[in-house]
Amino acid sequence: MKKTIFQFWLVNILISITLSVLYRIVINDLNSADNTLFERFISILNILINLGLSTVYLVIIVFSSLSFFLNQIEKIRYNYFLSFLTFSGIPFFCVLVLGGEVLINYYRYDIVLPPLRLLLLFSIVYLLCTVVEFLVFRKKVEKIYS
Repeated sequence: MKKTIFQFWLVNILISITLSVLYRIVINDLNSADNTLFERFISILNILINLGLSTVYLVIIVFSSLSFFLNQIEKIRYNYFLSFLTFSGIPFFCVLVLGGEVLINYYRYDIVLPPLRLLLLFSIVYLLCTVVEFLVFRKKVEKIYS
């Protein structure tokens, strides 16, 4: 069982690295041409915010992938809900928080920052990947223990 969990963790790490690199590429393409000193200053602030958000994204993905190893505990592995939380609990919570933040900004200020929107989009993609991984994991666990 340890080997199976490790294989799923490796797949998750590969997905995480791919999404993190894609997120950085997409953020880099958002930068615009700077003409004045004020636009350059705003561009530098935008780069710092994007770096901060991408670092937070990477840290959350790492913590989320480490929670896969909780499936080595039999009580968690045999409980469908607890096993699901080890795969998708942290990403689901992050999607809820980011979705709430985006909705609050949209309804309160009628604007959504592009970095937050992108972070929400990539978080949803990661959540969907972890759900698919979980379903494949459950099929494999049921096949092993039946």
